[in-house]
Amino acid sequence: MAIQLLRYLVLFLVLCNIPGFLLVYTNPSLSSAVSILTSLSLLLFFFLSKPWQKPIIPFVLFTILYFTISSLNYYGVDADLIKEFIRFLILVVCITEVMYRSSYKELFYILLIGAFSVILNALVFPYTNAMYGLVTGRYSGFFLNPNTAGIICLLGIAISYSIKNSTWRILGQLVFTLAGILTLSRTFIVVWLFINFLAIIKDRKNLFVPIIGVIALIVMITFTDSKIFAADRFEALTAFFGEGEVKTKTVGNDSRTQTWALYYDLIFEKPLVGHGYGAFQKVTTKAPGVHNSYLMIIGESGIIPFLLFIGTYIYMLRYCIIYLKQEPYLLYTLLVVLLNLMASHTFFSNYQSIALTIFIFMRIRMLNNPEKLEQRISNLSK
Repeated sequence: MAIQLLRYLVLFLVLCNIPGFLLVYTNPSLSSAVSILTSLSLLLFFFLSKPWQKPIIPFVLFTILYFTISSLNYYGVDADLIKEFIRFLILVVCITEVMYRSSYKELFYILLIGAFSVILNALVFPYTNAMYGLVTGRYSGFFLNPNTAGIICLLGIAISYSIKNSTWRILGQLVFTLAGILTLSRTFIVVWLFINFLAIIKDRKNLFVPIIGVIALIVMITFTDSKIFAADRFEALTAFFGEGEVKTKTVGNDSRTQTWALYYDLIFEKPLVGHGYGAFQKVTTKAPGVHNSYLMIIGESGIIPFLLFIGTYIYMLRYCIIYLKQEPYLLYTLLVVLLNLMASHTFFSNYQSIALTIFIFMRIRMLNNPEKLEQRISNLSK
C-alpha cells in the first residue's frame, strides 16, 4: 500500500507541475524542497520496484548527449546545468518503473485533478494571475502557463477514450473540455477537434463528444463574467459559434511560425554542436524564446541528439499506428505530445511530455510482448 501511495505522489508531483506552482505561489525554498522530494520519491520508488524493467535506452542516451553537447557552448553557472542534467536523468530512468505500473485510469484521474485546478483558477480565483504576474485573462491552474494547461486537458481528452465507465468518461471529457476552453488556447480548440474527429472515425458512438464541447462552452459563457477573459481571445472563441468572421482574425495573430523563423539562421550557424544549453529558451527583447522543442534541441545541442530524438518518436508513431485498432488512445496521446513539442520549449522543465512519452513507449513495449502485458495486467488487478 505504501509503495502505491508513493507512486501516486510521484504522478501528482510530476504531471500537475507542483514544484513550479509552489515557486510562483509560495517561495523558492519550498519549491526547491518539493522538487528535491520529487527526485527522491522517484529514486525511492525505483529501488523498491524490483524486478526492474529494461531502461528506455534511446531517451537515456538522448539525455546524456543533449546535456553533454549543449554544455560545450554553455556560459552560465555550471552547477545549474549539472543540477538540471541530474534531475532530468533521474526522471528518465526512474519514471520508467512508475509508468510501467500505472494504468490509463490512474493517469486520467491525476490529469483530472489538474483540469479542476484550471476551472478553480477561472471561476473562484480569477484575479490571482494578475497578482502573481501570470498571463491575465487566460487560466492555467497548477500549470501557470495557459498553453501548458491546454495541453494537459488535451492529454486528458485523449486518455479519456480508454475509460470503460461511461459516467466517468463523460464527466472527464466535460471537465477537460471546459478547462481547456478556459485557457483560451487556440491550439486546444484545433487539436480538440482533430482528436474527436479521429475518435468519431474509429467509433460512431463518439459523435456524442462534440455535444459535450457545446455544453462546456455554454457553461463557461453562462457562469463566468466575460470581463475576466482576454477580450480578443474570448471574442475569437465565441466567434466560432456566431457571426464573427472579423473577430476570428485573432486566431492568426502572434503566429508561432514567425517566432520559429527568428531562429533558423542560428541553427545553420552551428548545426553540429549548437549554441549551448538554454540559448533557445531565453526571452529577450529581440527573441521571445523558440517555442518549439524540436528547434530547441537542434539549436542548443546540434544534429546528433536531434536525430536520435526524432528517430525515437518516429519509431513510436509507427507502432501507435500499428496498434490503432487495439489501443487508439495511444495514438491520440502521442499526437498531443508531438504537437505540444511543436508549440513549446519546456521539454526539460515541464515533465508532462517526457512522462507521457515514456508511458507510451512502455505500452508499445508491452504490446510487442503480449506475455509481459498479461503479467502486468495480472499484477495491477491484485
